[in-house]
Amino acid sequence: MSKKKYISTALVLALIGMVLISPIPWNHAHSSSKQQQPFSLPQNSADTVCTQVRLSSQADSSKAREINQLLTEAYRKGQFSGQVLYAEDGQVIYNQCFGFSDIRSRRDSICPESAFQLASLSKPFTAVAVMQLYQNGKLDIYQPVKTYLPDFPFETITVKDLLQHRSGLQNYIYTAENFWPDKEDPLMNSDLSTLMGTYANRLDFKPGTKFRYCNTNYAYLALLVEQVSGQSFADYFDEHIAQPLHMRNTFVYDARNPQSDRGMVRGYSYSRRTGFYQRRPDYLDGVVGDKGLFSNVQDLYRFDQALYDDNFLADTIRQLMFTPAVPLSERHDNDYGLGFRIKQEESGAQTVYHNGWWKGFRSYFIHDYQNRRTLIWLNNRSDVTVNPYIERIFEIASSFNEPQLAEGVEPEAQGPVYHDNGNRNENPES
Repeated sequence: MSKKKYISTALVLALIGMVLISPIPWNHAHSSSKQQQPFSLPQNSADTVCTQVRLSSQADSSKAREINQLLTEAYRKGQFSGQVLYAEDGQVIYNQCFGFSDIRSRRDSICPESAFQLASLSKPFTAVAVMQLYQNGKLDIYQPVKTYLPDFPFETITVKDLLQHRSGLQNYIYTAENFWPDKEDPLMNSDLSTLMGTYANRLDFKPGTKFRYCNTNYAYLALLVEQVSGQSFADYFDEHIAQPLHMRNTFVYDARNPQSDRGMVRGYSYSRRTGFYQRRPDYLDGVVGDKGLFSNVQDLYRFDQALYDDNFLADTIRQLMFTPAVPLSERHDNDYGLGFRIKQEESGAQTVYHNGWWKGFRSYFIHDYQNRRTLIWLNNRSDVTVNPYIERIFEIASSFNEPQLAEGVEPEAQGPVYHDNGNRNENPES
């Protein structure tokens, strides 16, 4: 396709959906938002929001049919296993389950209520918990972490540095692999300061000066939520996020008392020598916030829709979360906000998203808030890469949304690329 044609189409999309975003100071966030009341989705909408696909037009039906053909063929070829949901303008266009919880024996079919390890897709929820406390005046993200966690081993790192992965902290996972003494005993968030202060007490760079994705940041943020709220992270999440949004199949994993009755799907990897083999939780799964949430596409869609609601998070708070740490440009089209990755297209249009990769699971959450499009894809196989299918789904949807082109003119591809930056050791780096 020609660059000229791509840019012209992109400009149209920008005019339709572009929202200007700028950072806001602490005081402005509070002066521009009233005291928030506890938020809850209306009961009837919670019951019906994703229990079935609702097709309001022939175009929606055609999108769903083509997406289903694409994914059914991909599943038959062994390309993935899990759940997929695509929605536009608050309307679910496609919602389907593929495969089995027990992949080796092909038993226990994945169903809508099945719960997947979200891996690093847990991070947006941890960030929302922090920003709820910020919105309600319980903490200041511009203050040093040590203000709230006296045992935190570093003086100058701010809460915002943690949120943006600009702290300079070393990754606790590698530190624990070398120094956690009993691999049968779960490492917990409360153990981090002793572990890091003793064995990783050197920063990799000056806080705030550069970006480096690091799970330690969000493990500490979960601990921060506990300290400020006076609740465990699991209890805070359940009371302030899961229950208000009626996310009935979403919970924080408890390594000491695994929730075996909550429909957790098994995670798998693949080896040419052994075939599929199950990945099981270990001592690292005691730490949550950077990972550790289990959910399904229906509950994640409820979260997606709540991100449009000022009663869940004030508009100023959302704008702050969706603002990149470094301004995006033609040469710099990817960055991290507060809990979300940010992708900018050539047109200037922005999308926020997050993906995850951990012990047999891969997850994808794309919140195209400017065009009100959502794609959620959960896999119980960590050996898959579904980016080409994600791009194709957006291409299919856009082909029905764009005005009809003249005969003989090929349609533009509208599928954005969402890079999966998980490392090859399957740490939750995506």
